[in-house]
Amino acid sequence: MEEFIGKKIKVEFVQEVGWKRPTILTFDKKSYVVKEIASMWEEHTLVQSWWQRKHRVWYQVLLENGDRYEIYWDRGGRGKGKDWILVKRISDVEESSPPGENQLITSG
Repeated sequence: MEEFIGKKIKVEFVQEVGWKRPTILTFDKKSYVVKEIASMWEEHTLVQSWWQRKHRVWYQVLLENGDRYEIYWDRGGRGKGKDWILVKRISDVEESSPPGENQLITSG
């Protein structure tokens, strides 16, 4: 089961080579530690109009409290985007993986 949230959040991260590893999510005036990144994938849309293009890095994260969320970083132009979006809370792991994604990245 999934619960859509769809709001901007604050994310603390570690800058890795070529990507950002989320470590703490802050929303609803509370901070949550990321225990594990279950999967990560990128979304690129190339359309004729430059202002309609998207470059997002998606993450499915497991928090220390056991909650699982899907978030994305909107990279913006030249990777300088600052917006992080909390998309949804996921309670059933079976439904949560994007097609073809089985990558496991640990943060510890």
